[in-house]
Amino acid sequence: MRRRLLTGFFLFALALVVALEVPLGLSLARNDRATSMSEVQRDASSLAVLVAAGLSHSSQVNLQQVVSQFARADNAVVAVVSSGHTLAVAGSGASEELNDAHTKAIIGSAAAGHTSGEEGSNDPDDDLLYVAQPVAVTAGAGSGSTASSDVVLLVAESAAPFHSRVRNHWITLALFGLGVLAVATALGTVLARSLTRPLDGIEAAVAAVGAGQLSERAPVARGPSELKALGETVNEMADRLEELVHTQRAFLADASHQLRTPLTALRLRLENLEETLETHQRPDLTAALAEADRLSRIVDGLLSLARAEGGVRPPREAIDVGAALRDRAEAWTALAEERQVSLESPPAATSQIQPLTALACEGHLEQVLDNLLANALEATPAGGKVSMDAVRVGDRVEVHVVDTGPGMSPTDRTRAFDRFWRPEGATYGGTGLGLAIVAQLARMSGGTAWLDASSTGGVDAAVRLEAVD
Repeated sequence: MRRRLLTGFFLFALALVVALEVPLGLSLARNDRATSMSEVQRDASSLAVLVAAGLSHSSQVNLQQVVSQFARADNAVVAVVSSGHTLAVAGSGASEELNDAHTKAIIGSAAAGHTSGEEGSNDPDDDLLYVAQPVAVTAGAGSGSTASSDVVLLVAESAAPFHSRVRNHWITLALFGLGVLAVATALGTVLARSLTRPLDGIEAAVAAVGAGQLSERAPVARGPSELKALGETVNEMADRLEELVHTQRAFLADASHQLRTPLTALRLRLENLEETLETHQRPDLTAALAEADRLSRIVDGLLSLARAEGGVRPPREAIDVGAALRDRAEAWTALAEERQVSLESPPAATSQIQPLTALACEGHLEQVLDNLLANALEATPAGGKVSMDAVRVGDRVEVHVVDTGPGMSPTDRTRAFDRFWRPEGATYGGTGLGLAIVAQLARMSGGTAWLDASSTGGVDAAVRLEAVD
């Protein structure tokens, strides 16, 4: 947002500077041109009077002196021409200038009337501002004298000073425009920071609350009134959220504490009854013990899920995925052998050739694997197989736990992550919380979890985490 505000402010200032300075620069250039041309015109008019006087007295020597003095004084090219015959000429490069076809055309058109302009050239030093006008020469004396207008006076002065002034105007305007843009950028930066700094504080507070730091609050001491109101609203929301979460945690902690004690006492009483019961009564006792164990697992699962959902999100670390798979396989091998299920994991040699490292919160990948392995071993019949593997897919690492159990329908695989959900007609125990815990732990580690059908007919439970090169 700060960048957009600054960019918009800069573009507005740039458009304003261009809209004001370009017309001003063009106007100054036109004024300089008009001033320069009027100076040349004034010089030409003054010289024309002297030329007419010199020609009237038929003094070619005086005419040449006047022309030469004027040319030296104004650093100009001066030529007096009569019917194609040069009467007087002076100035640097005057002779070559008279031989130019463009100059001849100017002199020819000047015989019919005054003409002026700029003689363009690719070389700025050769560019000239010229005035060509006829000179009225009086022949004879007294009342019988006559006027002749076939004499043309050409005065050309260098256009370099004119172009230098125009260039200086543009440079001055450009420097002024850059100064305005610099000031506008500085003011825009200050304004953008004053507007976005409170938003940064609010954003940081919201991110902290979202990460589980419920005591974090947005600053409301500075900034516009609208942003202060937004910060106060965010803080009110955080207060209510903190109160609700703390109430939920306290309730779960109290409920679990109050439930565990009677459950433990109930199990002990049931176990003590085992020796006093007759043989035909013992199956009912076994079923009661199983339900007590299931109830204990539900309480433990609820506590684990509450900690995963409401706790502060720990930082992620680089985890050796292959080592984690082998570690959990070793921990679950005894139970797998007891149930006559083959448990396979990637060999250490494969991990050394192509090590896989992923980002995950400390201990989360191990808990995920424990829940997935518990489900896979429950679903796999004796003689079946549970395999674990990890593969690199783009910038992600996928961990797969595949069983050879009866499998699940697409609908059941989608609903499996719902709390307390169990497939209809399931013959194995469970609380319906294991996969919900897996999904939450994967999200906290920046990953995802899902179920697919495996090629063996069972379920392929997968978790995707961000890879580390």
